[in-house]
Parts: sequence; C-alpha cells; structure tokens
Amino acid sequence: MKGKAAIVGMGETKYEKDSGKNILQLASEATKYALNDANLSIGDIDGIITLSPLSTSARLNNVLASYLGLKPKYSAEVSVYGASSGTALKQAAEAITVKSAKRILVIGSDKNFLKVQSNEPQVLGGAYQQKFISAEATPSYAMAANLHQHLYNSTDEQRAKIAVDQRYNANHFEKALFKDKKLTIDDVLNSPTIASPIHMMEIVYPCDGAVAFIVTSADDAKSISKVPVVIEGAGFYNSHFLYTESEMFTNGLVTGVQKAGDIAYEMAGISPEQIQVCGLYDCYTIAVILMLEDLGFCKKGQGGNFVEEHDLTFKGDFPVNTSGGQMSAGQPGDAGGMVNIAEVVRQLKGDAGERQVANAEYGITTSNGGYFSTECVLILRGDH
Repeated sequence: MKGKAAIVGMGETKYEKDSGKNILQLASEATKYALNDANLSIGDIDGIITLSPLSTSARLNNVLASYLGLKPKYSAEVSVYGASSGTALKQAAEAITVKSAKRILVIGSDKNFLKVQSNEPQVLGGAYQQKFISAEATPSYAMAANLHQHLYNSTDEQRAKIAVDQRYNANHFEKALFKDKKLTIDDVLNSPTIASPIHMMEIVYPCDGAVAFIVTSADDAKSISKVPVVIEGAGFYNSHFLYTESEMFTNGLVTGVQKAGDIAYEMAGISPEQIQVCGLYDCYTIAVILMLEDLGFCKKGQGGNFVEEHDLTFKGDFPVNTSGGQMSAGQPGDAGGMVNIAEVVRQLKGDAGERQVANAEYGITTSNGGYFSTECVLILRGDH
C-alpha cells in the first residue's frame, strides 16, 4: 500500500428535484458528512478539488474554500465533463503522493439544471440545457445503441433490464431520487421514445445534490479510518472531442473506457475477475453495456446477453450501481459520476446496510465525459 492514496471520508446529500438549497449549501452539507465520516474537522484539510458545475458559470474551488473556512495550500477545479468525478479523485491521489497536500477535500455540487431559470445571473438557462440534451446527447447515444443492435443483435429488453435492476437498488437507498417508485421492463419499453431506440426511462434524471470525499496518504489513512478505501489504480483517456472523430463507429464500438481500464488494471495489478462491485457511469443504458464489454467482463458484442443473464442488483451475482446509479438515484450535473463512486466506496467500507455486497474487496468505477470522449477508470480496494 506504500505510495498509494486512500479515501477516508465520504458524504453525500439527498438527491432531490428541488432541494431549496444553493450549490454552496449543498456542498457544505456533503462536506460535513464526509468530515464526520472521517472524524476530522475542516482544519485538518489543506487541499480542495472541485468539479465545475453545469448550472452556473462560476468556479467553485476558491469560493467554496472561503465558504467552508478552508485555507488550502493545494487548490484545483476539474472540468472534463462527466469524467470529472473520477479524474478529480485521480488528481487528488497524485497530489497526495507528491506531498502537495496532506488531506484533500474532493467535492462535486450542482443544482438541477433543467429547473434553472434563464434570467438567473451567471447561470446557463434551463431552456438552453433542455435543447442541448434533446438535440445532442440523446441522439448521440442513440446512434451507439442502434449500431450495437445492428452489429451484435442486442435488444431493447436487455437495455431496459439495466434500468429496472438499478431502480430496484434505488428502492433500497434512502437518499435516492426514485426511492419510492418501482419500475418494470414494460414500464421502460412503454415510456416515450426520445431518440430511437432510447426510451425516456433509459436516461438519467438531473437533480440537486452534492458528494464529498476526503483523500489522504495510505499511511495516514490507517490512523483515521478502520477501513480506508485505497485508490489502487487510475486510468484516463481522451479519445476525441467531436463525435464524428470517434473511432468507435469504425472499430466495433470499442470506447476509450478500454484504454483507461487497461491503465487502471495494470496500475492495480489485478484483472476483471477480482472485481466484486461496479459503479459504471450510466447516463444512458447503452453506456453500461459498452463499459461492461470494454472493461473485460464479457466479450465485445456480448454486453446485452451479459446483462440478460446476470442479476445486477445488490442481491445478484454481478452487482452494478447498487444505490441506483444516476438513472435512479439522480444526476447532480457533472458531479453525477460521484453518485456511482460514492456507492462503491460505501460497499468497500462495509457501510451499505441492506444493500451490502458480501466480501466486497475490489470495486471499479467509470466516469464518462461527453459522447464517450473522455474516460476515467478507478480501481478501489477496501483495506480491511
């Protein structure tokens, strides 16, 4: 474990359509939970890394440090779209290992940008965001889903099962946006088609929320936490910016997750067979299928069959997004990927309650930015 960094505290707010709180209030709440989890105070923290929010053009790191009363000797803000969550933790681990800081607060906080009004100062208008999502993101992921069906005969029902399994998980997570709403495969298939073949229930739901982590050295971690979560491997890869530049449409739908995953596996010195729990970025159901393939859990093209043949719930043989993921717990902007990471950390610490996966030692997380353009893969280990 020498030379590694570890997560010793984690906190998250409830995920709500409208919390009535601003970004700083949400971030402060998540930070309080993370500090309590680690039994630390804000004075024990000397670094901060924030994720750029989608709902405002303001940067968070300096403002939030002031709001929290933190005087950091290391400060940064990460902006690689949906890949920001994993990348921020990767950056924190790197800063810790070169002793730029001793303990770093990594935090993402955002409002439901679909509810943001266009006349609010320094805020991207809600109308713009809705146009962006409907006009670009969903059709882009629909192209991948269509090609996967064409090349590998995957089905709508297979993708729908991902949403259903994750909703079951959310039904057992007290902070989830859709905790009290059940979902069936028929519900998914009968929901409106937003961009063929993707249905409304295959897409994330934006919300208010914040997630915070405290990262320190592995040596320091053992004096703080009974079960620190070690960042064993971290891989990053940026394959393109424009979707038209992506190689995935000519290479059989292999995404940058494969290269990022290879880096993380090699750094951690493990293989896919050693993973017990997954936190896969689930902006759309097709993303989960492609990541299962590109991380080596099944062969390329077999992701649909893999989902059909395995139980992805916390009770199942292959647990994925056991708090519900972004589709059912909620997606607070580009901090949405933190939802998946937070649950893997909780599982590896043994703190998941009724959702606890037995004997969980290794977990893997993915953070996906843009249209499969920027990817970060983390391999985490609970140091029991």
